[in-house]
Amino acid sequence: MCKKTIIAQREGVAITQCVNCKTVNIWKTGLLMRFTFDQFDQFAAITNRIEFDNYVEYAPDGTEIVILSTPCNDICLMFTRVELDNFASAIEEAIYMQNIYKLVHN
Repeated sequence: MCKKTIIAQREGVAITQCVNCKTVNIWKTGLLMRFTFDQFDQFAAITNRIEFDNYVEYAPDGTEIVILSTPCNDICLMFTRVELDNFASAIEEAIYMQNIYKLVHN
């Protein structure tokens, strides 16, 4: 049975994991992304390397954004500076909590 544990939560983003299924879920408004533990580590590494000012683009309405590719090339995530900061912080918190759970449960 799948028992999801919240390992990070920020404005508009929640990250859960299921140790039995060995999956991590990123819940963002209107979006659910599911990763294996290894896939999540790879996605986190990419997310944490993004410097907003180095990748800034402009949405059709002129808003400064960054576009983050996902493992599915046809689906990308779009973030404003504040949204990217919140998302990256949630990812960092999730990695930290995963490490805590590994220490406690192994």
